Amino acid sequence: MDMAAQRVVRLLKKQTFTYEIRDCDRDFESTEDSIKLLSVPEEKIAKTLVFAAPIGASVIILSGDAKIDPGKYEKQFKVKRIVLDEEDLMEYTGCRPGAVSPIALPGKRAKVYMDVSLQRFMDEYVYTSGGTGNSAVGITARDLYEVTGCRQWIDISSGWRRGEDEE
Repeated sequence: MDMAAQRVVRLLKKQTFTYEIRDCDRDFESTEDSIKLLSVPEEKIAKTLVFAAPIGASVIILSGDAKIDPGKYEKQFKVKRIVLDEEDLMEYTGCRPGAVSPIALPGKRAKVYMDVSLQRFMDEYVYTSGGTGNSAVGITARDLYEVTGCRQWIDISSGWRRGEDEE
């Protein structure tokens, strides 16, 4: 188990809420691949995207069926999206591309935000990276918000279904 996964497990073991850790036989290659390997619907994949911020990095967690809306992002953060290179990603998250877990990030320079697309699952498991390319943590959106030290809910996505009555 690498250091990022060890940090995730250590932090989760200190919690009182329930969660599950799933290890797959191989690394996830994409959101679509995660859906197949974990046998969960797209909207219950909690994608973690990391962008450069004026100081540090912004870690955004959003539903697997949502896409970042560039206009909403720029309005929220007052900067254009800049994807971190692999070296900076490792510095801010301790994880390699494709394995970034928003849980137990090292240091304080990466600020976590959750998109409103995940509010549909406050009491249902969503699956986020466990810190390795082949592990996932099943956790409610409510507990994910708490355990990541999330700063706030933000609305920077599009493309997802808000509810049965909304199209």
